[in-house]
Amino acid sequence: MRENVIPVDGMVITEDTRFAPGVYPLQQGVTLAVDGIIVEGEGALLVNTSRQGVGVHAENRRGVTVRGLALSGFYHGLRFDGCRDVLVEDVRVRNTYEIEGIDTFLYLWNPIEEVYSGAILLNGVQGGVVRGCDLQHQMNGILLYATNGVTLADNNASFNSGWGVYLSGSNENIVQDNRLDFCNRIYRRPESGAIRVEADAAGIVLVESSCRNHLLRNSCLCGGDGIFIAGYNHKGGKTTCDDNLIEGNDCRLSPNNAIESTFSRGNIFRRNDCSRSNYGFWMGYSWDNVMEDNIIDSCRMVGIAIEHGHGFVIRRNQIQNNREGVRLFTRGGATLEHWREWAVSYDYTLEDNLIEQNRIGFNGYTGPEIPLDQVSYDLRLRGNTFKGNITGARFHRVRQAALTGNTFQGNQRAALLIEEPGVALADNQFADNAEAILHTSELGHTTERSGWV
Repeated sequence: MRENVIPVDGMVITEDTRFAPGVYPLQQGVTLAVDGIIVEGEGALLVNTSRQGVGVHAENRRGVTVRGLALSGFYHGLRFDGCRDVLVEDVRVRNTYEIEGIDTFLYLWNPIEEVYSGAILLNGVQGGVVRGCDLQHQMNGILLYATNGVTLADNNASFNSGWGVYLSGSNENIVQDNRLDFCNRIYRRPESGAIRVEADAAGIVLVESSCRNHLLRNSCLCGGDGIFIAGYNHKGGKTTCDDNLIEGNDCRLSPNNAIESTFSRGNIFRRNDCSRSNYGFWMGYSWDNVMEDNIIDSCRMVGIAIEHGHGFVIRRNQIQNNREGVRLFTRGGATLEHWREWAVSYDYTLEDNLIEQNRIGFNGYTGPEIPLDQVSYDLRLRGNTFKGNITGARFHRVRQAALTGNTFQGNQRAALLIEEPGVALADNQFADNAEAILHTSELGHTTERSGWV
């Protein structure tokens, strides 16, 4: 390895290199030009005050390693195109380029030719590891395009104005044990001038058919969303993000959704904490998902909200102190022009959940704009505990609903509020409720999520 090398602008590196400590202004960055080389830079800082270009670039290389280097400025700190088995560790990147602030809503589906700025970009990379990197205080942390089989672990990409980790068309990656907190953005809505934390910023984003990824034990506190999975692009394309495992993540304190996962199939959400957010889970138009052993406590609107979904199993979750615990509903809307097969919500199993101290524990309904032949149906609730809610469970304009073996205790208005026929009861236990079953035509609580899904 060459020792104490002074980096120069536009340097092409062809052998193992360790930079000398120091601060180096480089407008053109450096290029890794052969396979298998190692570049180390502990104590070296590469700076580009124009915030353009790439600090370290490799294209069509295999087995390259970048370790211990610090970069500031540039458009991308490090960029790898068409590479294999990349290793990036203990790298620090700051102050890459950012788009304009308060009046700019992020666009989730930029092609690689229009990619946003960020600390690290992996484009078309097959295999590799990014670990132990400090990627805070810029727009984006790690961007993956068409990248497969990479592990992102123990990185800190917090306090970014866009995304901590972003995956577009990227499969079978592992994103684990990262800190991706406070990835959020202030946005001024043009129609009203209202200023909110939103604009599709998030700790982790999956788009454009990013499938079979594992998101494990990440901290995504206080994100615009904690985790955002979007299987439908802005041009109407069905780009579902399927068969992902989302387990053990801390997504609390989002002003929007702790986890939003829409238009996608076969995802598993296990042991995540989605508490103290506007919504815990927002799962519109998704299907064949499993939600188990999650904690959803003290959300302002709804713990688990699913519109126009089907094939869900929701089990062993702790759903407490929300305005609504679980809302399964059909309401129509312009989205159905592209997703006509999803006109009706149906086929839900809720089992062995603790649903406690919510205004409404369970709310299954169909909106008044929907014809009677398209109401929500096949809602199966079994073995759940409804305790201390104002209303334990409410059913409005549904059919083929079945409640079996549930416990209703201490619900303050009624254990069950049934506003239409079509609800079958068997072997449920009732104790200390103000009313056991209250039949009414009253519409009741119908709070809706504002904004476009």
